Amino acid sequence: MRGGGPEGSAFINTIVGHGSSFKGDIVVHGFFRVDGDFLGTITTEGRILVSTTGRIKGSLTGRDIVVSGVVKGDLYATERITLLASALVVGNLFAPRIQMERGVLVEGYCCSTPRIREEGIHPLQTPKAFTLKIDPKAVVATPLNQD
Repeated sequence: MRGGGPEGSAFINTIVGHGSSFKGDIVVHGFFRVDGDFLGTITTEGRILVSTTGRIKGSLTGRDIVVSGVVKGDLYATERITLLASALVVGNLFAPRIQMERGVLVEGYCCSTPRIREEGIHPLQTPKAFTLKIDPKAVVATPLNQD
């Protein structure tokens, strides 16, 4: 079945096959599938699928991201991230909806809010998000059982 753009997610127009490897950054229009090794960044307005044999070191940006393989890097989705039971992700997840099956391993932060759709897919990369404000009038709590 062939889709007519990013909504036509049944049509795979780019694939890194099993036993193949790719190094670099790629921008695609549509469905991107990784069955082999990929080093770099993937950007699409469509879906990204990392199969059980797929291994990625780099960031993924797309509408929907489905992972059942290994990803070392951040995932940014405008709609949804789905991690299947065999997935291993070492990186942060940013999407309005995040779904994980039992058995998934994630080392990183998960940010799931509809604001990502409104504010853009990289809401936490702005410098103000990492600004620590310390209130000089804050009272430091002391333990209750001090002898």
